[in-house]
Amino acid sequence: MARLSLVEVAQGYGLELRRSGRTWVGRCPFHPDTRPSFHIYPDNYYHCFGCRAHGSVIDFVAWAEGVEWKDALLMLAQGGVAAATAPRQLSTPSPEERQPTAEELAAVHAAWEACLRHASHPRAEAYLRRRGISPEAARALGMGYWAPGVAARLEALGLVEAALAVGLLRRRRPREEGKERPGYYEPFRGRIIIADISREGKAAWLTGRAADDTTEPKYLNVSLPKPILGLGQAEGDKVVLVEGPLDWAAARIMGLPAAATLGVGVSKLRLLPLARFRRVVILFDSDEAGRAAARELAAALGSRAVIAPLPRGVKDVADALLHPDLQERVRAAVQRALEQP
Repeated sequence: MARLSLVEVAQGYGLELRRSGRTWVGRCPFHPDTRPSFHIYPDNYYHCFGCRAHGSVIDFVAWAEGVEWKDALLMLAQGGVAAATAPRQLSTPSPEERQPTAEELAAVHAAWEACLRHASHPRAEAYLRRRGISPEAARALGMGYWAPGVAARLEALGLVEAALAVGLLRRRRPREEGKERPGYYEPFRGRIIIADISREGKAAWLTGRAADDTTEPKYLNVSLPKPILGLGQAEGDKVVLVEGPLDWAAARIMGLPAAATLGVGVSKLRLLPLARFRRVVILFDSDEAGRAAARELAAALGSRAVIAPLPRGVKDVADALLHPDLQERVRAAVQRALEQP
């Protein structure tokens, strides 16, 4: 087998890398990395200074595919691994795919912290109560509310440009500008804010859920790469994957070690951080799209993934939170999946 470049293989999986001296650097795919901690060295080995993951190109493929070392070696030998044609930086990514700057991450975190101060806003509490989420549970999950004053906080910190770059603020059209009005507006105002929080307690991504069931879009995301929501706080070697942010909140309230894929389309790159889990339970919505996505995801993750079908009459995990008897049935379904050999 010819020597494969780890840089080429990593880029083939969609990892964005940039050259730094003799090494290649990027955000670690094995943990929620808020700054570039992943290094590939000229001797074809990688090391992450965040989670301490390290190894060869074979180790990388084993983690990426969720297979044993010998199976990864076989995949490489048979050419079953995608690789970039040459060591290079990827073409300019879309706003949702590119790596955020330090200032952009600071803006996201500052906005989230400001929203936490308004978590008890009556509109937010009223909607969350209707969804079965108490104020205490919302606070424990780091849920906030975008009220007047958040933009002022971003201004005070000198983060307006960074906030504009990731969609926390948006520029007004010229015809809408008045002499006394700022040149931007707050698209997240009036929304419940749900953040992805790292192990260090930093918000690196957030979404805003409409505080009613009629406003569109239902969710408004920052223009940054989608994480697997809640993975940075997941502990142990088992995780339960659900679809949406409120499914994640409901599953956490039920006591499940949950994380959310934020939709049914999950790229191979976003799956890489799941490699640290011995068992992955997929608890997707009960509609046909959810069932099909669960089957596809289970196939991608291999033997450590188990699908836990929602009990009859439950359309999604968030729905079950409103009914104590359904909560017990959901927990039982997950437990059965976790106990499978």
